[in-house]
Amino acid sequence: MRISTTPVDSSAEPYYAVDGGFAKAAGLNVELVPSQNGAAIAAAVASGAVDIGNGNLVSVAIAHAKGIPFVLIAPGGLYSAKTPSTQLFVPKSSSARSGRDFVGKTVAINTLGGLPHYAAQAWIDKTGGRADATKFIEMGSADMLVALQQNRIDAAALVEPFVSSARAVGTSIAAFFDAVAPAFLITAHFTTLEWARSHPDVVRRFQDTIAKTAAWANKNHEQTGEILVKYAKLNQDTIRTMLRTVFAERLEATQIQPVIDLTAKYGGIAPFSAEQLIFR
Repeated sequence: MRISTTPVDSSAEPYYAVDGGFAKAAGLNVELVPSQNGAAIAAAVASGAVDIGNGNLVSVAIAHAKGIPFVLIAPGGLYSAKTPSTQLFVPKSSSARSGRDFVGKTVAINTLGGLPHYAAQAWIDKTGGRADATKFIEMGSADMLVALQQNRIDAAALVEPFVSSARAVGTSIAAFFDAVAPAFLITAHFTTLEWARSHPDVVRRFQDTIAKTAAWANKNHEQTGEILVKYAKLNQDTIRTMLRTVFAERLEATQIQPVIDLTAKYGGIAPFSAEQLIFR
């Protein structure tokens, strides 16, 4: 099978499954296809260029709303307020501390129309501000660190592995994903309904593989760190200091629904039940 994902910790389960030997033990011959973002992964799955995608739930929710028959077959990275790996930073000279301080201000986001963008809007609205009165611009994470240091932006929404580095040039004022829910799925493994129905045994073995991979990855950060160094090209110092992703071991609608509701509010899609996405 061909699986597309991005080489970051929250989406790295396929890499861990292959290098950890779990896919091979299940009799799965996996070809990993790296991608840069969730939209590209969704397009590859929809076209049949790959069989399974491990992407962010915003892209999947938007695709579902447009009538693309994606289904979730296994969970992925889980956001937890206990280990907030996504944080909002302001320049060290800034006094901004809540949403009300961002009226007319500029916030940098790695992808407009993605989960960090919508979550930052939710945080601003929930802490006394108006997201529609804040300007959001798209900027690469590494460029955000420079912009923060030079006071060219008012805030940056950063994800690991850049959160740890940002402490040297800015001040963290919020774990802004908390505005979505205390815990929710960031990513999940998905395919088309047709492919899932045509490959029931493969889906079952893949689900078992991901469950075993998640349980192992959650307890073996040193080993998964070595795999991240290989695929994400991160150095060992970064791996040691960054907050690591927690992986869900089962698909639960309650951990999917918050992202659908968020996307409905800020992405303009009609709300729907998370159960519609889960392949049974």
